[in-house]
Amino acid sequence: MSSTSAALQSKLDSILAARRSSSGVSPSSILSVSSTALSEAISSIDNGKNAVVIEIGAKLTKLGCAGEITPRHIIRTECRDLDGSLITSSDIMAMNNQKTMKKSVEYYTNQLLKFFRHIFFNVLAIMPSQRPVIFVESVFMSTELRNAITKIVFETLRCRSVMFIPSHVACTFAFNTQNALVVDIGHSECIAMPVVEGVTMLNEFESARSMCGEQLEKRVRYLLQKYAKIEAKDGNRRPIEIEDWQEIEEMKLVETIEIHSVCCTMEKAKQWKEWEEAEADKKPEIETITKEKCVLARGKNIVIPPVVFETSMELMFDETLRGESFDRNLPEILLKIVQKCPIDIRKNLLRNILLIGGVSIVPGFKARLKEELEVTAAKMSMSKSCEDIKFYQFKDIKNFPLFNAWIGASLFGSLRDTVERRSLTLEEYEEGKLPADWTDIIVNISS
Repeated sequence: MSSTSAALQSKLDSILAARRSSSGVSPSSILSVSSTALSEAISSIDNGKNAVVIEIGAKLTKLGCAGEITPRHIIRTECRDLDGSLITSSDIMAMNNQKTMKKSVEYYTNQLLKFFRHIFFNVLAIMPSQRPVIFVESVFMSTELRNAITKIVFETLRCRSVMFIPSHVACTFAFNTQNALVVDIGHSECIAMPVVEGVTMLNEFESARSMCGEQLEKRVRYLLQKYAKIEAKDGNRRPIEIEDWQEIEEMKLVETIEIHSVCCTMEKAKQWKEWEEAEADKKPEIETITKEKCVLARGKNIVIPPVVFETSMELMFDETLRGESFDRNLPEILLKIVQKCPIDIRKNLLRNILLIGGVSIVPGFKARLKEELEVTAAKMSMSKSCEDIKFYQFKDIKNFPLFNAWIGASLFGSLRDTVERRSLTLEEYEEGKLPADWTDIIVNISS
């Protein structure tokens, strides 16, 4: 064995030893070893062409290379065109739902191409040519969008290979588990699905568009309009008016409030509901978790009371706040999934709840969800299944649920031989082959 190979093997052995052992090695040091040495080792193995891992979301896109423990960049799913106009996420992801497309497929494919060029040349600053690419996809990504991505990756960017990995499976790799009740609360929808022995149980999935980041932003806007005030220089306060909203949107204030929201206990939520229902001059006193905050905006203050921060997340648990939606609240959705699963895996799923997506990073959310699950389970005669509710979490990495699926794909991408076997290569694409979809398996079995 050459000295270079021996050094490389020694480096990989040290990484594996650090991952296996929890004695004498702090979690932070393990993360440090993983994110640097492992990435360098993979680069050496693959002659510098380690796979690029991309997770495109409705709001945010995570970018990096295989073997890295955190994404190099988390950017908005948008970019600027050559003329300075903004290409939005709705254009980039338009082919995921052809019913809402207002322009031609060629137009949206071109917008998607511009976004990929922005990713590789402006953000990552790497050449895509002859490089493997791994995409973290939703289990319900449309075939049209997947094929459009494949066409761009091969015909324009000339990447060596492409692989699509479902987010609900990818997120389990980071915790080295094959069984989990994965709850993805993203910007556009909430999808909950059990993963058993590494297989997504598609028949038992549940989804809800009324509980997601987009609806949470609408809830924050409603609360701002109802309770926030504009304070002038003389100290006088007035309600928010239509002309104030342009400044609020430019400041991304709604997103900031969403990030800084907290999830109250059931008892505190009940107090806030009584407070909201009471008349203005008869509001009961409440011991708040947050304080009133003032945001400076062009010579005036936007005064945001605690009720905005502490009640926005009630959207996930109170059906009356979701208008005409027929979606169940989140605890009922999860228990409904468990109820549909075989009886011998029900307790195991509730011991292995895995939350991903931006909304799930709100402080207090896990504790409130556990509390709601226990109460709802009693009503549904499922208390025995909820005796030991636990959540996967990684406290050493801030905002971990936001890019959990990306990390899983990054770790999977470090297994070079496995990735090569499961990827679609440029040569195979030129022969007419397209990336496999789980529906293809159903067609093959039926035929």
